[in-house]
Amino acid sequence: MSREIQFDQLSATHLQSIYRLAQQMAHSGDADELLQLILSELMEETGAEVGAFIYYDARNDRFEPRTIRTQNERDKSEIEFSYSVFQDILKNKEAVLTFDTRTDQKYSDKQSVIINKIYAILAFPLIINNQLYGILYFDSRRNRQSFNETSRQFLSLFSAIASLALEQVLKKRKIEKENVQLRRRLDDEIAIPEIIGQSEIMKKLFRLINKVAKTDASVIITGENGTGKELVARAIHDLSKRKDKPYIAQYIGNIPGTILESELFGYKKGAFTGADKDKIGLFEAVDGGTLFLDEVGDLNPDLQTKLLRVLENKEIMRLGENTVRHVDVRIIAATNKDLPAMVKEGTFREDLYYRLNVIGIKVPTLRERKTDIPLLVDYFLKKENPDHPLEISKEALRKIMSYDWPGNVRQLSNIIQRACILASDNIIREEDIQFDDLVGKKVDIHFGGTLEELKNRIIAERIKQFNGNKTRAAKSLNISLRSLQAKAKELGL
Repeated sequence: MSREIQFDQLSATHLQSIYRLAQQMAHSGDADELLQLILSELMEETGAEVGAFIYYDARNDRFEPRTIRTQNERDKSEIEFSYSVFQDILKNKEAVLTFDTRTDQKYSDKQSVIINKIYAILAFPLIINNQLYGILYFDSRRNRQSFNETSRQFLSLFSAIASLALEQVLKKRKIEKENVQLRRRLDDEIAIPEIIGQSEIMKKLFRLINKVAKTDASVIITGENGTGKELVARAIHDLSKRKDKPYIAQYIGNIPGTILESELFGYKKGAFTGADKDKIGLFEAVDGGTLFLDEVGDLNPDLQTKLLRVLENKEIMRLGENTVRHVDVRIIAATNKDLPAMVKEGTFREDLYYRLNVIGIKVPTLRERKTDIPLLVDYFLKKENPDHPLEISKEALRKIMSYDWPGNVRQLSNIIQRACILASDNIIREEDIQFDDLVGKKVDIHFGGTLEELKNRIIAERIKQFNGNKTRAAKSLNISLRSLQAKAKELGL
């Protein structure tokens, strides 16, 4: 087989076929798809009765028939091969071409050739990186059809082209696999265990949190109520160089200014009635660490000015004294208000806004990441009963997925907690998912009846909602079963 291969018998038709096949292979991005294409086309070109791709498992030194094609819909399970042909190709890295096994001394006495009545064989190696990747195998059986010299020349040329095409596809698949593994590794590295989510929008959030945590920049976290803004703040602290220092969260909304000021800045004994001793404020208590100010948009003008001084000069003064104290505090603020609009209105200082908003982080709503809902549901179910978490039916999960979740993750947590209480067995069903009336439905504010009539209406609707199951209805209304049964009897339900 070492003689130089000639291509003098290839016609223009053969060359056109090779060109057409090469173009088809160039557009194939999958190795299995490519091999199917090659076998199908080459069987038609050569007239072979059996065609196969034989993969060589180098690690275990064995041949594996991966793809087999036959003419006349022959049963592929009946097809057997001459493995001595495969061994010759492995040894010499050259094609095996026998036009008539009956007269070929090398194969005429092989049992597999005789038993399977293999009369002609064409088999070509597919060489990838100078190693045998597999074999393109064709044979003729039963009808004593034999391949001709043109078939040999055609396959010799084509096998070289096919090897190159397959090598490119395998390289591409390897790169894609490595990219997937790299992305998974990067996702694992940026993942934040305390924040549940695998959606793309959450991965983007995780990447931003990891970047921000490496800096000391002030941050404003925005987002709707219940999205988890404090979790984001805590994650930034835990991933920062300040992680071993204190982290304190302070809610600002609806706290009177004097009380909030004393909490933040501390006070000197005698500063006001009841100040019977010196007290350090949160800025001093968290020195070296992180202070999270929730609902910063509710700060009054005087406290906005004092907070600006902390950000600019890292200085504070306790109430009732003139001593300047230096603090090293990273401030993370959060709000669900429109601070830029408040700046325009003059209710929030512009210079404070820019000092706080060095980096802005918007926490996505649950509506924007509904693919994370099954993960969150599973987490909350395990949180409710770590040893024996309840299961959730497909119908119940479908109901959860179709809801808009105006209360976001916090609302979902409450709904799952409620469902675990309402469930009568180990499975949460559709009727156990009860949304908050004031959130999930419009309230009929024009109801003109009496309070008693309104109660009766609610009871009737709840019994209907639970398909007549009074035990579940009573539990959902937080009344005794006996009371509900008596009322249902009175209403004729």
